[in-house]
This record gives sequence, structure tokens and C-alpha cells, in this order.
Amino acid sequence: MLSRKSLPVKVFAAWAAVSATALATPAIASAAAVEPALVHASPNNGCKLNVRAGTAVTAALLHTLTCANYTTCAHAEAGQPPCGPYLTGGTYTCVGPDGKQVTDTRWAEVVWRAPQTAYVSVACSAFRS
Repeated sequence: MLSRKSLPVKVFAAWAAVSATALATPAIASAAAVEPALVHASPNNGCKLNVRAGTAVTAALLHTLTCANYTTCAHAEAGQPPCGPYLTGGTYTCVGPDGKQVTDTRWAEVVWRAPQTAYVSVACSAFRS
């Protein structure tokens, strides 16, 4: 039989053991978990991709990515394209992956400088998993 004085210590010890086990056990990744893709500029556009504060070419320019530097997509969902789902915003033009001129309105949210939200034009981007 437990004495009243030892009960809090034993309860705390049991709680600590359960907590330590939960912290030491790695989380089981869900089968639907997807790693966010990396996004960078495409050689088709002179290795320049603008990171903007909004989904329009008139939004403030935050940075210009090159073919050598990357940023991370803010979203990664199973069954979606890289950085998807995309947002619809202002119209932009650039050279697409097939070398032809593209006009599009799809924008992808990227992680640039937290907490500020940032976007890149999808058709002008190159994605890497």
C-alpha cells in the first residue's frame, strides 16, 4: 500500500517516464507526407526569378533568385504539383520550360524571409525535389 507522502513522487516519476518515452520515440511519418520542393530560376529566363511580396508583377520585389540559389516552397501536398496548390494572381510573361513565351496567372507561395509572405511565378520557376 502506498503512503500518502510517497504518492506524489511516484505519480511524478510515472509521468516523467511516459513523457521521456514520448519524446525519445520518433514520430511516424504519414504516408501522405510530402517534403516541400525547392524553387529556383530557370536558364530559359536568364537564371533570374523574382520573389515578390504579392501575387502580381507590381508587388514589391523582395529578391531575385538565380539558377544557383534556391528557396523552399511553402506548401507540399500529396497529389499536388510542386509548391501546389497554386494561387491565381496577376498576369505575367516569361519563357516556359519548352523555350516558348508563356503568359500565366499562377503563383506559388515560398518561404523567403519569415514572417513576410512571398511568391514566385510558377511558369517561370524551376522546381527540385
